[in-house]
Amino acid sequence: MAVSEELFDGRNLQARKNREKSLWGEVRVAFHTMAGLEVELTARNPITTPLGKDTPWTKFKGNLIVLGLAFLHGNAMVVDIDGDKLQLQN
Repeated sequence: MAVSEELFDGRNLQARKNREKSLWGEVRVAFHTMAGLEVELTARNPITTPLGKDTPWTKFKGNLIVLGLAFLHGNAMVVDIDGDKLQLQN
């Protein structure tokens, strides 16, 4: 999992302050489907790295998380940038 440098540094500082054994523990990311269902991706102790300053998203403001795409095996992903939608098809 790759995350924005700001998110990585903030979480690292929080974990050290709280003396936590794991930086991320369990990570859950949920998506709502057009059918009203929820799809959730879960990882325990994911390998995490900050993206650093040299990213193609120089104008992006906020926290960015890039997940591995192994869950797409055998499926297709359609991204509608104008409609602000992401669709998974099997």
